[in-house]
Formats: sequence, C-alpha cells, structure tokens
Amino acid sequence: MRNVVKMIADANLVSRYRMPPVRANATFVVLIGALFFSVCTYGLAQESSIEIEEVVGSPQITGFRSAQFGMSESETLEAIRRDFQLQQSRVASQTNDEDRTSSLVATVDEIFAGSEPAQVAYIHGYKQNKLIQVNVVWGLPVIEEVDPQTLVTTANVLRKYFVSLGFDPDSTVVNTRIDDRVFIVFRGVDEQGRMALLQLISNQVPAADDEEGEESEPQFRIDSLLLSYIEDIKDPDIFRIEKGDF
Repeated sequence: MRNVVKMIADANLVSRYRMPPVRANATFVVLIGALFFSVCTYGLAQESSIEIEEVVGSPQITGFRSAQFGMSESETLEAIRRDFQLQQSRVASQTNDEDRTSSLVATVDEIFAGSEPAQVAYIHGYKQNKLIQVNVVWGLPVIEEVDPQTLVTTANVLRKYFVSLGFDPDSTVVNTRIDDRVFIVFRGVDEQGRMALLQLISNQVPAADDEEGEESEPQFRIDSLLLSYIEDIKDPDIFRIEKGDF
C-alpha cells in the first residue's frame, strides 16, 4: 500500500508539465513524476473530431469538489471527509522529495456512479503548503487486474462532461495522441490559466514470439487513467534552485 501511495502522490505534473501551443493537434511531452507511464490509444482516434461549442459563462477550475485550491492540509482533510465520508485515519500522507510538496491520498470506491475504485492525491505546495493540484487515478496501481476497455469507457464519459462545460476551443485539446505512451483525452484551460487534464496511460506489454520464432513488435496496453486539476502550470509552488544560487 505504501508504494501505491507514493506512486500516486509522485504524479505531480506541475513540476514537469510544459504548456504546449493551444491547438487541437498540439503535441507535447508530459512526464508524470517518477512514473513515466506509457500509453496506447486502444481504438481511440488520433486527432480530435469533436467540435467544442462556446456556451454562456466560462468554466472555472477551482479544485476538486469541496477541495479548493489554496486550502491548508487541515481544510483539505475536512473536504475529503465531506466529499467521501472518509476519516483522517483512512487518508495517507506522502511527500515528494524532489518537489518538496506533500500529498494527502484517499482511496475511493466510486468517484461517480458505476465507476471503478480510484485514488485521489491532494498535493500541497512547497512554500505556502496550500492545495495546488489534485490527481485522480483509475486502473494501475489502484487495482491489479485492469480492463483497458473499462478505462476507455470512463475516459469517454469524463470527456463528454468536460466538453459540455464550454471551455475556450482555442485552449482545448481533445482525443490527441502524444506518442505510443500518452493519449490526451481532454485538456482544458480556464481564463485564470488553471488546467483540467485527462490522460490515458499504458505500459509496454512483453513482446511475444510469432509462429516462426521471431520476436514481434512491442505492444502497449492501457492500464491507467489520470485526471489532474492543476492551479498553476507556469509557476507552481515547488522547490527549485533559482538562477544565480549556484
């Protein structure tokens, strides 16, 4: 369990994510902490074929449910209790030695009706110790036996939800392959520069020998779905050595 908690808490995108050009076919690299997840599209389109319609009132990314950016750890614990009826004893604590952030990690049976178990990591910043990011993970490492199609179904349900909110089309990416490892299901940025990012992640499956005994091409299998709410992509509250300090 301790290793699982560390993996989820280390999925701190704010220290490694670099804002790509806001185009529907943008390509960029996302490094997810020490995980270095890989991804396969598993039958999803390589490019977006979904039209984003503008709606009245721009969506605001302020956190996840009752947990709002800027909350202290004690306030976040109270938000977890309200949202999931979990007491503090069922919430694990973890630190990221590189970023010097801290995380509260909760395992939740259902994020929404019919969904599989997930783990939610609430990441608090280095200097202010305030909530700066929330990661929600389905599949590995939350459960051992992963059904890729179930993760795709969950991803599609969430994509439809985010698309319906009416993010600015110029700052939205939908159904875009990054490489064999990462597939962005949805990325939206609000007027304050805060981001919602939904990604399908996979790991490489060991290559099998064909009938002639030759090794086949490596295959990738979806085993995780990662949803992140990020307060500040450009200047996150993490430990960094400033220019001139060395």
